[in-house]
Order: sequence, then C-alpha cells, then structure tokens
Amino acid sequence: MRDSATPSARITVLISGKGTNLQALIDASNTQHLPNSKIVRVVSDRKNAYGLTRAQAVSIPTTYHGILSYKQKYPDSDPELKFDAARKAYDADLASILLKDEPDLVVCAGFMRILTTAFLNPVKEKKIPIINLHPSKPGDLLGADCIQRAWDGFESGTRTETGVMIHYVIEEVDMGEPIVSETIDITGCQHLEDLEARIHEREHGLIVKGAKTALAQLQTDDKLRT
Repeated sequence: MRDSATPSARITVLISGKGTNLQALIDASNTQHLPNSKIVRVVSDRKNAYGLTRAQAVSIPTTYHGILSYKQKYPDSDPELKFDAARKAYDADLASILLKDEPDLVVCAGFMRILTTAFLNPVKEKKIPIINLHPSKPGDLLGADCIQRAWDGFESGTRTETGVMIHYVIEEVDMGEPIVSETIDITGCQHLEDLEARIHEREHGLIVKGAKTALAQLQTDDKLRT
C-alpha cells in the first residue's frame, strides 16, 4: 500500500465478459463496502466485453489486451495447440500494462484465462496480491465448467451443494489460499440456469467482500513490515 498522501487503494480489474462482478466492485468502491478504494483500470482479453462499456461509463480507463496477435506471432506445432510461448509473451505484456498503473490489488472478475508465471512473478515481485472469483467451494471443483459439473452432480444424485470463493491466485489453478467463501444449496433448482442465477447473485457480494478483506490484509502486512 502507498503512504497516507494517497489514501485510496488502487485496484486493477481483469475481465472477459459482461462485467456484472466488475459492476459490483464499481458500485462498492469508496463506500463502506469497499472503503478508500479506486479502480484505476479495467483490462479485458475480449474486445467486445460489455464490462469495458461499464467501466467507460464511469470514466475508468480501459485496455483491450487480446491473445490472437500473440498466437500469430508465436505459432504452435504441438498437436494440442497449447500456445505456451504465445501465452507467456501475452502474460508478460499484461503484467507490464498493469504495473504501469502501480495497483495495490489485482482482481480477476470473470477473467477467463489461466495466468502463467510470466504474469504472476513480476506482479509478485512488486508485492501486489492477485485475487480471483471461482464458482466452487475451496478444494472442491477446480478448473473450468464448475457450475455445469456441479449441476451434473446434482442431477446424478451425488451432490446437493456447491459454492463460491474468492482466493489468492498462485501458479496452481484455483488452489490459492481462500479469502472468503460461501456454500450454495442446489436444492430447489429446476434447471442449470436456476443454479447459475443463484451462484451469480451471491458472487456480487462475495467479490466485494474478498477485495475488502485482501486490502485489509495488505494494510496489516505493511504495518508488520514497518
């Protein structure tokens, strides 16, 4: 965190889509729900992400940072098309974009890319925490399609609940330390869309709570270092 001359914590948000969780952060910024905070930039990997429009509507700087040009520059001969070189170059540039704003916190709010060490390491060196919203309980469903997988489990009779968590981002996907989490009962949902709506409704409050908790922890850590 920066000194008392700059009271507001600086937050960078990464998105890929509609930006409903971004909107929750925008609405909460500099209120009792997320005090002394300011979103300094929103970055999307998708050019037409509506979240960019949400940010622009309240004069938050935005950046589109797409992967296609990197895949063209670093073609992949691997049959599985992993594009490792492209991903690393993309992530290194993403880190450079973010670090220019000197954020105190990076929030992945529906950012649909797995971040490599080419991004994580430079940000970690600056002691900037990265947090992510994940639609599952800690240690339960990892990776993609968690809502669908939870629904499949419910339909097959193997589960009656799922969850949402905000966690710190590390190299291992969805394995970082949980910050806050909530259990979500699937009972009563008639369709996958019902479960999606139930989860998204809870996400909006939880991402704000997670960001507030992460910033408070950052302040505590700074005090311990001084």
